[in-house]
Amino acid sequence: MFQDDLLLRSPQGFELTLRGRKILQELEDCCRGWKVSLRRTCSIQSGRRATSAFQALTTSARLWSPRLCRQYANGRYQVQFEFLPWQSGIAEPSGARTGRSGLHIDDGLLPSHFHSERLYREDWICAIARGRPLGDRLSLRQYLAQAIHRCIYVCRCADDPGQAVGGCRRQTHFVIRVPYFGVALQCLPGTDLVLTVTSGMSSVVTGNRALRIVKAPHELHPFHFLMAWHPRLNSDPRHVWLREAMRSTTAASQ
Repeated sequence: MFQDDLLLRSPQGFELTLRGRKILQELEDCCRGWKVSLRRTCSIQSGRRATSAFQALTTSARLWSPRLCRQYANGRYQVQFEFLPWQSGIAEPSGARTGRSGLHIDDGLLPSHFHSERLYREDWICAIARGRPLGDRLSLRQYLAQAIHRCIYVCRCADDPGQAVGGCRRQTHFVIRVPYFGVALQCLPGTDLVLTVTSGMSSVVTGNRALRIVKAPHELHPFHFLMAWHPRLNSDPRHVWLREAMRSTTAASQ
């Protein structure tokens, strides 16, 4: 293959030629590079200090992001998390195309060719001003009447025409439309408005003395948030570590 002798016989046995010594040195350099890569892989997967950057598109991070910060943003890990709001027309996080490991965390608006798995379940609840004469649970008829005349709606993007809630398509009749749930909750006290949110926001609603929770109708089915990733990231060691971190974080947050 090399068109040159690599070994020569001598009274002491075989000896490397100059060409053989050069090739051996090159192989040793290659092996050192592989050892560094293997140590980096093991370091990431075993939780030792390793610098990695992760990026994800998500529509909800309230349930699991605090625990993720407590678990991994504590000096023991050299990781960077960048969670971006989901936007219509974006197939995947830009980080997935520029070297960062990218995830989708959403309730179903995912590219069909991505791998995915369920992370956690959410139920629907309604937030209203404390003192409103409503029971502990709305019937479907009551809910639809509220949704048509007293609905505050949180849109996820500018061209969002409406939202399917628990299998029921919500009509675009609303009194107020805002871009953030925090703003929507602040609008509720002193009004007859109704805000439909997921059970992951229960603690935020109950933490506001001016608000209370009313259970949504039984007809509004629960749903699952999914974790999805591009097939090319399926066996990437960093992404394997990230997916396991998300599993353990969301499981502990339930």
